[in-house]
Amino acid sequence: MPKYAPLLIMALLASLTALAADISFVLNPTNTTKSIPTLKLQQRDYVSFEDINATIGSIVKEELSENRVHFFFYGEQFIFLTNSSFYSFKNEIYNMHFPMLQEGAKFYLPAVFVLEHLPLHFPREVQLRGKNLKVAKPPDKSIRRIVIDPGHGGKDPGAVGKKGAREKDVNLSVALRLKQLLEKELGVQVLMTRSDDRFVSLSDRTKFANDNRADLFISIHTNASKTRTATGLETFYLATSMNSDTRAVEALENDVVELYEGKGESSKYDDLAFILSDLSQTEHLENSNSLAFLVQRNLVAGARGMDRGVKQANFWVLRGAFMPAILIEMGFISNPAEEALLSNRDYQDRLARTIYEGIKRYKYRYDQTRNA
Repeated sequence: MPKYAPLLIMALLASLTALAADISFVLNPTNTTKSIPTLKLQQRDYVSFEDINATIGSIVKEELSENRVHFFFYGEQFIFLTNSSFYSFKNEIYNMHFPMLQEGAKFYLPAVFVLEHLPLHFPREVQLRGKNLKVAKPPDKSIRRIVIDPGHGGKDPGAVGKKGAREKDVNLSVALRLKQLLEKELGVQVLMTRSDDRFVSLSDRTKFANDNRADLFISIHTNASKTRTATGLETFYLATSMNSDTRAVEALENDVVELYEGKGESSKYDDLAFILSDLSQTEHLENSNSLAFLVQRNLVAGARGMDRGVKQANFWVLRGAFMPAILIEMGFISNPAEEALLSNRDYQDRLARTIYEGIKRYKYRYDQTRNA
């Protein structure tokens, strides 16, 4: 046997061992042991997102058109780019030194991310002990806290009907009824941006939702138009571009800033911070869209009103809300017939019930997906 043969055999065995290496996990509180196999790619150890998700309960959303992968764990989001070693987490940039790779339909992360970066970002939940990673069971991802925002209030009456009905009163009445339904029938915690007739700035409304880590943000309004015959229901979610009809509704809701928060205050809603917020909110737009469609469909069916559809608009009250967020226009208080309906207690009950049904259906679908 050549004198170098043992060395070659040992090197081959070491290579095979490296190929078969895995990452061991101890899942608390059950102390269940699981492992993730590693794969050699570009001479480095890699693990697939698929195996990571199956082991620790994380979730991945792929954006193939942008070569981007969103990785969700413990309620936080990581954003990776294909063939890049950099990723973002909580608006900071980190370097794995080895790129995320795609092989066929699968995406792979360098093993160093699991072994070193996860413990760095979640020191309490993920700890490296010898060759094992101790991982606490991820929290329940179900929708548990909802913020309801009755539009306008206090010195800001909102739109006022010909018979004197005030938007702020209708909004609050429906919101309080909706709160009761959500708490009683879904068992969720419901917080209100206002529970009485007081003024709350637009920025404080979304700040309240963010500070309380809300899972959903529901802003409730009634519409108005110079055309008295305008009628119907519509539901909005955030966008930065819109058609002329949408601009009219947007202007109606956003103009309260200059009227009631002070001259020049609107500029704070358009600064760089909010441009960055829009980028951070991108992940929530798809869910906002789904929520808006379910609420709109149930609202139209239950209230038997004209369907004006689901639309996108740049409502300042939705900007900066880091969760699925929608704004509901329950009808035109400027239309005499709809003003009479909106002032009717039984009709307000029906509106609250139909909005509730839409939220309930969304929660059921969302919880199933998030906890799968």
